Amino acid sequence: MLDKDLLHISIARSLYLSLRFGGVIIILRGTRLRLDRGARIRVARGCRVLIGKGHAGGAPASLDMRRNARLTFHGTGPVSFARGARVLILRDANLEIGAETVINYSATITCFKQISFGLDSGLGWNSNVFDSNGHELIVDGVPRSVSKPVSIGDHVWVGTDVTVLGATIGDGAMVGAGSVVVTDVPEKALVAGNPARIIGKNISWKW
Repeated sequence: MLDKDLLHISIARSLYLSLRFGGVIIILRGTRLRLDRGARIRVARGCRVLIGKGHAGGAPASLDMRRNARLTFHGTGPVSFARGARVLILRDANLEIGAETVINYSATITCFKQISFGLDSGLGWNSNVFDSNGHELIVDGVPRSVSKPVSIGDHVWVGTDVTVLGATIGDGAMVGAGSVVVTDVPEKALVAGNPARIIGKNISWKW
C-alpha cells in the first residue's frame, strides 16, 4: 500500500468489516458500501483486501452485495480495487478473487451467479465483466442461456475497455484493449477484437 493511501483509510469501517468477517479488509474514505442481509465476505489467512486504492480522480469505488451474496478472497497476498471500481454481486451469487489481483480504475464486475478470478491477474481501466446478459434471448427459435459462469485464470491480463461476458479465460492469457470476449480463451493466448480472436499463442507477460 502506498503511503498516500494510509492517509485516506476509513478506520471505523475497516475495523468493522475486518472484525465482522475475520479477515484484513481496508476501506478507503469515500468508498460506497452496501451489504444486504446474509451477505458474506471471506478472506483467506495471509490475504488482505484494499478497496478504493489511489486518488487519481473520478468516482469512489463501490461494493454492493445483495441478500446472501458471497465474496471470497483466496491465496496469500493483497487484492486491490482502485478508485472508481464497481462491484455488484446479486442475490445468492458468488464472486471469487485470488491474491495479487488488481481491479483497476473504473472497472466493473457484475455477478449474477458465478464469477471467479485466479491468482495474480488484472482487470484494466473501464473494463466490464458480466456472467449474464440480464434478459432472455431467443435466436432462430432457440433460447440462449441467460447466465453463464465467468472464469478468469491465474496470471491473466484483461486490458483497458474490455468486455467479458460468460467466458473462460485460461491461465497466462492476455486480452487486448477494447476487445469483447464471448467465447473461451485458451491458456497463454493473446486475443483481440470484437469478437475477440486469437492473434498469438504461447505468450508470456510481466507486470
